[in-house]
Amino acid sequence: MISKKKTTAPGPDRQHALACIPMRNPECREEHKEEGILLRYTVQAKPWLRKIFKSAAGREPEIIRKKLQLDAMGSSVWQAIDGSKSVLTISRDFQKEHQLGPREAEISVSEFIQQLGKRGLIALKEPEK
Repeated sequence: MISKKKTTAPGPDRQHALACIPMRNPECREEHKEEGILLRYTVQAKPWLRKIFKSAAGREPEIIRKKLQLDAMGSSVWQAIDGSKSVLTISRDFQKEHQLGPREAEISVSEFIQQLGKRGLIALKEPEK
């Protein structure tokens, strides 16, 4: 039997991704704490999770409430996301604030923003042409 490898569409190139502008999800609530910012958000329950929850608790949750505690570095990136700065600008500010190399700051900020996007806490706006 011959198996075919799945091909995935290539993601945006590096320059394009750095030019995008992250925007916060307005449904996300933040709470400033001593150790950093605590984000509270809701997500739709996946069908498989609803079945497990129903068998354990006797009801199906439609929405699950989640929390994400950011450390000092994550909090500084979160605060920089204002809907007007690009990922590159946030990365450069982060580099200066935390005395990092340019590539290290770019990778750290990009990966953090990607994780926030996966959780639905931010969206990326395409750069204006």
